[in-house]
Amino acid sequence: MLAAGVLVVLVGWLLQAPALVFAGSTLVVLIVTVTVSLLFRTADVRVTRRFTPDRGVAGWSAVETVTVLPRGGRTSGTVRVREQLPFGRLSDSEAAAVLLAPGRASSAVFRHHDLPRGRHRIGPLHVDLVESYGVARRRVVAAGVAEFVVVPDVVEVGLGRESRALGDGSRRQREHSLAGGEDDPVTREYRRGDPMRRVHWKATARHGELMVRQEEQHGLPSARVVIAVAAEGWSDARPTVPPTSGVRVRPATAAIPLVSDAFEWAVSFAATIAVEIGHAGSATVLTTPGGTLVARHDPESTTGFLDDLADLRLDDALGAPAPAPSPREPVVAVVSGLGRLDLDLLVASRAPGSSAVAVVVTAALPLGAGLTSRPARLADGPGRGDDRVLAPDEVAGALRDSGWRVVETDSSVDVGRLITTSGVLDD
Repeated sequence: MLAAGVLVVLVGWLLQAPALVFAGSTLVVLIVTVTVSLLFRTADVRVTRRFTPDRGVAGWSAVETVTVLPRGGRTSGTVRVREQLPFGRLSDSEAAAVLLAPGRASSAVFRHHDLPRGRHRIGPLHVDLVESYGVARRRVVAAGVAEFVVVPDVVEVGLGRESRALGDGSRRQREHSLAGGEDDPVTREYRRGDPMRRVHWKATARHGELMVRQEEQHGLPSARVVIAVAAEGWSDARPTVPPTSGVRVRPATAAIPLVSDAFEWAVSFAATIAVEIGHAGSATVLTTPGGTLVARHDPESTTGFLDDLADLRLDDALGAPAPAPSPREPVVAVVSGLGRLDLDLLVASRAPGSSAVAVVVTAALPLGAGLTSRPARLADGPGRGDDRVLAPDEVAGALRDSGWRVVETDSSVDVGRLITTSGVLDD
């Protein structure tokens, strides 16, 4: 509009038309005045956020309610607000109009679809200060962010209570409780995933670090779930959009996290299996093929377990070793391509006398790109034969030869349907 005002002035000057010159000059002055006035407007507001549900589920939607409360008398009028998101950008058309008045809170509602798993930083809020006539606007940022946790999708299949392998979990837990195990002072150091109810405070005071009751871990029958976290084995692994993504990056991991749709399928599968095992009264130890602890789950720690899985990333540096498998402890693995070393360690992780089921996942490609994809392999050559990544079909064959029951699938298959039809929990 400023250009239009200048053009009117020029046309009026060329045509010797004072009325046009006056009209154009008035328009220019008006635009400059309102633009300068925006420089003195502020967005001194307090921002609070509420999410429904308070924890998101991967692949589902959540509603965010943003409440804006002006702090001073100079912040008033209609503004447009837009969130800064780590998993997608709200367009200008999705900004919400909010009327600010001193001492009165106003709200805007945003719906976020197809949530990605992770621990996300939402904010800060972008505020567009719009001049009364709409001829100028100024964008400012309102301080304040909120954490929003998106956990993996857990499918309710209802088979854990009926599992032949795990169905005695609740009975064994009750027998242990009646045997007086609570008074046994044997403790160990706290590990990620241990419920706080197991903390032994006297031992904690003596050792100077959190200690938990060891015997309670032994009181629950356990199962082992193995998930492959090496990015090289997931053929659809790709980098995410970095900085300001809000994704927590642990030491020794890549600065740009990697994502994989097939890996997300595997995380959902592992979470579902662990929760189903918990329904039978049993605990689950979630590990990598190499025996590194990922998380623990028991019937009373589902929330903490899912929070741990929200943080899990490809090529994560997890560090702590998992406890040795118990005799006859069933194993369920979900893997894709594997290096030779990881494959050998996975085969060896099976305890004597235990059942072992491996779900081998092939990444499904978009429609028109072929049926499935295979992991990229390192070039063969002298000294490189043991370094290559075995494709999913090779992994499946090797596990069958080692006595595992193998279920081959791809990441387009519904997790609940696969668990129900394949009998993963029946062994």
